[in-house]
This record gives sequence, C-alpha cells and structure tokens, in this order.
Amino acid sequence: MRSQRTEASIQSMLECVFNKLKDWSVIWGYTLLPRTLNIDFIPAEDPDLGKCHFASNTVFLNASLLQSGKESLLLETLCHEAAHWMAFRRHGLGIESHGPEWEAYMRKAGFEPRAHYHDQ
Repeated sequence: MRSQRTEASIQSMLECVFNKLKDWSVIWGYTLLPRTLNIDFIPAEDPDLGKCHFASNTVFLNASLLQSGKESLLLETLCHEAAHWMAFRRHGLGIESHGPEWEAYMRKAGFEPRAHYHDQ
C-alpha cells in the first residue's frame, strides 16, 4: 500500500502533466488538446515508456514513470507521444513516425527530439 506522501507526490505529478499539456496546446496552436487527448497508463512491466493510439485519441504512459518520481522523463515521454498525436492530426498517417513534423512539435515544446526506452 502506498503512503499518503507517495499518493500526494503522484497527484502532484499528474497535475503537472495536465498543466504541461495545456501549455503545449497553446504553443502548438491547438488549445483543444487537453480536452481531446486522453492520458492513460500501461503496466510498469511494459517495455515501452509510452504509446500513442490515434484511433482512440489516447496517449499511454508507463506507470513506472509515476512510481519512479522521474518527473522530467514523464514529461518528455508525454510530449513525445502527444507530438505524435499532433503530427498525425495535422499531417495524416503518411508521415514518418519520427519525421520532421514530429520533431517540430518536440522542439516547440522545448525537448530534443529523440526516442527513449524503459531502461534509460
């Protein structure tokens, strides 16, 4: 069972996630993003840090990101996946997964475009 402090820490990180998503929505010129894009979590054992499902408008983040307290990696992963969603929304499925459209959204949000993995 988690302690109250851990629960408070997780709640704080979730609030930060939502606030960052709102910030990026302004930067990216799509202020409906926080109301359109769903955020859910996948089990910590999953090898992926994040996944983007276009059909369900959902970004999945690895639960280990919350449990580890690595807020910077959590935010970078959220941005990585949200940038995929934005690139798809604006340019369609015919673009490269980590192509220039995706890279532009990452840079606008202040992140270096890169792929990262569970063991990093």
